[in-house]
Amino acid sequence: MASLRKKTLAIIGATLIGLIVVLFMSSQVIITNSFVYLEQEELKKDVQGARNSLYSEMENLEKKTVDWAVWDETYYFVHKPDQKYIESYLMDETFINQRFDFALFYNSSGKLVYSKAVDIHEEIEIPPPQGIISHLKDNSYLLEHQNSESKKTGMLYVDDATIIITSQPIITGYDNSSIGGIVLMGRFLEKEEINILSEKNNLALNVYYAEDPTELLSNPDLQLDSGEYVYVNPINENVIYGSVVLKDIYGEHVMVLDVGIERSIYVHSKATMAYFVMILLISGCVFGIVTLSLLENSYLSRLNKLNDDIKSIGESQDFSRRIFEEGDDELSNLIVSMNKLLESLEESEDLVSKRDATIQAIIQAMPDMVFQIKKDGTICNYKLSTDECLYESPDMPLDIKIDDVLPNDIAAKELETIDEVLRTGKMQTMQYQLPVKGEIRYFEVRIVVSGEDEVMSVVKDITEIKLAEDARKKDILLKEIHHRVKNNLQVISSLLRLQSKKFEDKEVIEAFKESQHRARSMAMAHESLYQSNDLENINLKTYVPTLVKYLVSSYGFSSDDIKIHINIKNIIFGIDTSIPIGLIINELVSNSLKHAFNEGTGEIKVELYPEKDEFILKISDNGIGFPEDMDFRETDSLGLQLVNSLVEQIEGTIELDRNNGTAFKIIFKELSYKRRDY
Repeated sequence: MASLRKKTLAIIGATLIGLIVVLFMSSQVIITNSFVYLEQEELKKDVQGARNSLYSEMENLEKKTVDWAVWDETYYFVHKPDQKYIESYLMDETFINQRFDFALFYNSSGKLVYSKAVDIHEEIEIPPPQGIISHLKDNSYLLEHQNSESKKTGMLYVDDATIIITSQPIITGYDNSSIGGIVLMGRFLEKEEINILSEKNNLALNVYYAEDPTELLSNPDLQLDSGEYVYVNPINENVIYGSVVLKDIYGEHVMVLDVGIERSIYVHSKATMAYFVMILLISGCVFGIVTLSLLENSYLSRLNKLNDDIKSIGESQDFSRRIFEEGDDELSNLIVSMNKLLESLEESEDLVSKRDATIQAIIQAMPDMVFQIKKDGTICNYKLSTDECLYESPDMPLDIKIDDVLPNDIAAKELETIDEVLRTGKMQTMQYQLPVKGEIRYFEVRIVVSGEDEVMSVVKDITEIKLAEDARKKDILLKEIHHRVKNNLQVISSLLRLQSKKFEDKEVIEAFKESQHRARSMAMAHESLYQSNDLENINLKTYVPTLVKYLVSSYGFSSDDIKIHINIKNIIFGIDTSIPIGLIINELVSNSLKHAFNEGTGEIKVELYPEKDEFILKISDNGIGFPEDMDFRETDSLGLQLVNSLVEQIEGTIELDRNNGTAFKIIFKELSYKRRDY
């Protein structure tokens, strides 16, 4: 019941957490986006104000310069400079009061007539701005005006300094069609000037030159009412900057105005979200506690009592007891159903007792051995046969495993069979043999499911049946060998011998002789089967040496002339593999005996050994070698054609090595023997 309570608490908790997370995420998106929008609108307004303030400064400078440009005294001064004009109108106080740092006067021919500069913050005269003067020599744009109404005002970046500058034509009050020269006045946007603009707008401002403002222009976030785009850059949780790219006096987007404001709206949004989360958590906790309390009083406590009652009945195994509960809800109906189930169990218990007694009597009457085995191989119960018992009755407890009483290989095989039975639910059988009282006995095991992760293993002694079956198999196989060897092979060999006597051509006689050898090699294989206790398989360790010695003798060689080296492991093949292997050895050894040794002496090696899941057959000689111009796969030789066909028959591959004589290497797998009963 505690588990159900934990699950209920976990479900309620997970539901509340999921609900809180969903509400928080959706609210965060809505509220945060709203505050972000408000913050950006505030930043947009402040950037627009700072931009307008900067342009207002440039307009004021332009208006003040107009007074100098249309003044007759200025017109006469650029044509004929005199000290009186300078002393009367170009005093330091004039620069300070008018708030421009420098003034440049050019005549109509573009020659600088007079220049002066004053540090309006330190209130001292400073050298004229040579950087600007040099810049004007190389860039005459500010010294060129098409008419008297022309005015050029803006920002200029020269010698690492940002300047607001205005250029206007000098005219007279009575004749504004004649341009007498150019007057340029400007102010350096240094730290003090930026501070004045910042205090005026109550903002953190900065104006600087950007060589490559591509990033700011290509990723704008806002657009001002004046048309410029703003790039928003939150520095941290307290300050956010808006950067706007402005044109300089030449119309190039190279001047950047940075406007920084405090993120009061953002801070307020964080506080709002914190309050909202706190309210969600408190509401969720209250709701969870109330819901869990209601569930506890209405269901969980009653379920806990029901669990205790059922557990008590289960432990006592007394199905005559009943559960009592008042009410008319689903839980009460469940208790009524449980009582009916107890009644059925009480009736079934009697039936099971009677059936168990019957089954027990049947098992005791069976002559076979019966074992009750767990999935892991533990023998939990057993009954031994009374006659020729495989095991003595153990004095040890029943908690033993099958590998304690069976050899490891048989125990492992039986465990695999048990797994298969438990997996499929179908009966499986297996057979094995064991030494009992000095003789080999054969047993058959039938395994069926008897419970959860449990099987019943019925072991039957089938020694007599097995011996009778083996005798019948041997009789059938002997008849089959007799049918093959006595009829087919002897008839073929006799026909070949009779036919060869009709010819005098050596090649024809040789062909008949080779065919007789092939028939003889197959006869030897059947002879090995007949003489073996295993009538289905041939031991190649005895078969191959006999075959090779026969070939050496049949071609007129002695053991002194031809040295035979045979290296064959204890390999046993079925007849379907042994006969092709014998024929291959017959052909290749015959080829060596016929063609390899011009001098009548040499060595022949025959090797057969396993390698991983395959077998390697090597037949080699140290003779004159296989002809270089001959392809053993494409040849008119019947023997080599037969070798290739037999290699294909056993699903193998063949390779030829012409180094140091001739060596054939054949890689193959054993074919499954398919018994044929006639």
